[in-house]
Amino acid sequence: MRTELRCTECDSEGPKIISLRNPARERYCGRFCLDKGHESFIRWIRRANAEIAS
Repeated sequence: MRTELRCTECDSEGPKIISLRNPARERYCGRFCLDKGHESFIRWIRRANAEIAS
């Protein structure tokens, strides 16, 4: 089991950015991974809202 922090997207060591938008407080190593993480989070939210509405 790893104890050090890793990037949520690319699994690199030493992430420097913490996403405050996502309730899970995911960590990212750079802007590219942060953008990819936000895209997947927004897709997840839209899918969840569509399921609730139907």
